[in-house]
Amino acid sequence: MNLYELFAEILDYPSAQQAACIQDCDARLTRESPESAELLQRFQASKESVRLGRLQEAYTSIFDMQPECTLNLGYQLFGDDWRRSIFLFKLKEIYQANAFDTSCELPDHLCILLRFLSARDGTNEASELVDDCLIPALSRMAGSVQLGESSYRWVLKALLLWLQKKREVRGPGCESSDQDRATRVAIAATEERLA
Repeated sequence: MNLYELFAEILDYPSAQQAACIQDCDARLTRESPESAELLQRFQASKESVRLGRLQEAYTSIFDMQPECTLNLGYQLFGDDWRRSIFLFKLKEIYQANAFDTSCELPDHLCILLRFLSARDGTNEASELVDDCLIPALSRMAGSVQLGESSYRWVLKALLLWLQKKREVRGPGCESSDQDRATRVAIAATEERLA
C-alpha cells in the first residue's frame, strides 16, 4: 500500500486492522515527511488508550454528526451550493473513465478520493485533484473548531502536511487561491456539460 491508501485506511471507520496501517504509514512518513510522522504518532498514542467501540463512537460523532467535519470534500469546498453537485458529477466521470468503483459512498468522500489517488499517483489528474480539492478541503477541516480535541485532528494535519510537502517537491501550481481553483473546476465541469 502507498501512503494514499494507508491514509484512506486510517481515516475509514475504525477497525482492529488499522493498527498495522498506522505503523506502516508512520514508517513511510518518517522517511518522506518526519513532521507528518510526528503528527501521526500523536494520533497513534491517543488511540492506544481507547477501546475500539469508543473510537468508533468518536469517529461517528465527529465525521458523521458535525457537517463542518464531514469527510465529503465537496461539502467542505462548496457547502450545499449547486457547485457541489457539479463537482460530484465530475468526480464520478473521472472515476468511470478510470474504471474505479466507489462502492456505495459518494464520490467526494475523502477515503474514496484517497484510494483513487493511490491508483493514479504521479498523473496530472491526481496532481489537480490534490491541489484543487484535497489541500483546500483538508486545510478547512484541520482548522475546524468543531474538530476540537479529537485525536483525528492529528491524522488530518499529518495528511495535509504530507500533501503540501509533496506539492512543494512537484513544483508550484496555479497562482490563484485554493478556493478559486476548486470553483474553477466546478465551473469548467458545468461548461463542459452544457457544451
